[in-house]
Amino acid sequence: MTILREVGAQLDHDCYPRIHDGGVVLPAAAVSCSTRSKEKTNVTSRQRRSTTRPWQGPSGRQRQAYRPRPARGATPVVCSGLQKQYEAELDAVQEAYPDTECWHEIEGMWLLTESTLLHGLGKKATFLTMLPYNKKFAVKSWCFWTTPIFVDWIGPRHTNFPDGSICAFEPRDKTWISGDSIVKLLDLYSLWAFRHLHLEICGRWPGYQSVRHPYERLTELRDDEHCGCAHSDRMYADCCKKRDLARDKTADARDFLLNITEGGLREPPKDILKFIRHREEPPPIINFLSQVCL
Repeated sequence: MTILREVGAQLDHDCYPRIHDGGVVLPAAAVSCSTRSKEKTNVTSRQRRSTTRPWQGPSGRQRQAYRPRPARGATPVVCSGLQKQYEAELDAVQEAYPDTECWHEIEGMWLLTESTLLHGLGKKATFLTMLPYNKKFAVKSWCFWTTPIFVDWIGPRHTNFPDGSICAFEPRDKTWISGDSIVKLLDLYSLWAFRHLHLEICGRWPGYQSVRHPYERLTELRDDEHCGCAHSDRMYADCCKKRDLARDKTADARDFLLNITEGGLREPPKDILKFIRHREEPPPIINFLSQVCL
């Protein structure tokens, strides 16, 4: 796990790794750290690939053809330009993430991708990503550790309330917005899963993070993790922990659970879990559209 620790140490110093094809994460070739940055600088480099080949779909399978769903009332407005852009990127997506599967719907597309993260890991990070064809609707993705015999949701750290979807960057920082490169989005998700692997094995979240609420910081952050507030270049123990402890923790918990997270629970929807376990057909995209501009 030398590479895991090396990349974790680079992330702590605001040095971002290289993402290779298949979602393999490797240390930055040359360390160049900024003097101050936050999560919005999550910019990864990618190994140059060969020229793209025609889309062939996953090995041994055919790319899913477009099949419109039955009518379910008014269909959200579709941005034809965004749809064409995403569809034109599928060759690059398949090149960067081999064996990608794609389902087309009226409102958008689903992508099922896998990231190796580390050679010899023994499990992969599997992403189910929803890309709406309308910029007013949020892109969503869920991630699972997968092997031939088990599936395990990756969370709850840095997932959204209440549906457990990935929170890989601060949307307000415009790290990625609707219409940006799909490969860049999947690379950011791969790095997010890599951080979870580091949390699992090394016991701490590496690098900068955004954790704005005092109650969430107290319940999730370790002393030796970056604080997550506006001064996230400092460790939590040296930044907000004393102030968070001095606050009315009961009031903070009530505010966080009732007003911020509507109960505090995070878990993937049953339809998402069913698809990941059985790999039949993803649920209707229209069921997951929320009007959040990214």
